[in-house]
Amino acid sequence: MATPARRPAQQQPLSVDFEALSYISSLVEAFQAFDGDNDGLVTAAELRGLLSSLGLDKPEQEVREMVARADADRDGKLSVEELLDVMNAGELGLGALGALLQSAVPALESAAGPDGVLGADELARRLSVMGTASVEDCMEIIACMDGDGDGAMSVGEFRLMAQLL
Repeated sequence: MATPARRPAQQQPLSVDFEALSYISSLVEAFQAFDGDNDGLVTAAELRGLLSSLGLDKPEQEVREMVARADADRDGKLSVEELLDVMNAGELGLGALGALLQSAVPALESAAGPDGVLGADELARRLSVMGTASVEDCMEIIACMDGDGDGAMSVGEFRLMAQLL
């Protein structure tokens, strides 16, 4: 007796907290702006400026304590991952989105032009083909991650956000 053919499992639609995504994106953008020497690390003084730019004025001692708590490798500086940890970004529940974005990186790398940049419409189209988000949701995801609002994003910026989620 033949067994009935199994239907492929339906993927659940992706649920995205756009406010949380915008929050993480603004933290990453602020981190990059305050990373004066572009070494991927911020000092306590840079962190204090970064927090102030986000409207979070903290006393110098409190910022030094934040760095001490979050500085996993004990180098006296914070990486962007350590910053997101101290700002409780991991508790925002964006892991499924991170997985989707990471799975899209290879396709985006092959589709990007010589400058490594893709327009929001192309990014959204490629993400929606993955089957878990509508084109409209993908456009909103890109808008949340497009820090400078130019409607385009480099594959490198996209990869960084995917890894951080």
